[in-house]
Amino acid sequence: MTSSINVVARVTITPGKEDAFETYAAELSVATRAEVGCLSYHLHRNLNQRGVYVFVEEWASRQIWEQHMSGEAIRVFNRQLPPGTIANIEIDPLE
Repeated sequence: MTSSINVVARVTITPGKEDAFETYAAELSVATRAEVGCLSYHLHRNLNQRGVYVFVEEWASRQIWEQHMSGEAIRVFNRQLPPGTIANIEIDPLE
């Protein structure tokens, strides 16, 4: 039996590119929530650090999350973002 996983992704945006990121991240969120196996998917803005965002996700299984990471919604998101938008990203899958 597979168990669900949680994922926390911390994204640091290059100064001046926050608006573009927020626009495309909102579209990504809508598309992702419609994916089979997505139990929860939320984007939060860090109130203490400008340009830092955190995705908090829950997936039905690690395999489904891995499919999401190579899926259409992520590909579209990456194509839409202006070059250099993301300065750093840390992704932590959690039990």
